[in-house]
Amino acid sequence: MLPITEWEVRMDNRTRYLQLLDTYGITQAKSAELIAAVTSRPCAVRTVRSWLNDPEKPSSTPCPDYAVANLEKAIDYMQRYVAQRTQTK
Repeated sequence: MLPITEWEVRMDNRTRYLQLLDTYGITQAKSAELIAAVTSRPCAVRTVRSWLNDPEKPSSTPCPDYAVANLEKAIDYMQRYVAQRTQTK
């Protein structure tokens, strides 16, 4: 799992999700693909947009815990894969 700082613990899911996208250069569309791959369940880009939309907008939906957890898991998998490939070269 990715290390979590004390500051990140106090973040809401929407803010944490946005931070992960920014930190790792992941698009909303790619994050939907990653969540779908980790969970083996569909995750639409439109759903991700509703999680990240301004909370005051009617089309906004609270970002669930599972979304952040599974995006972190996907990032962790990718980092391990890259590290493993670098070791075998």
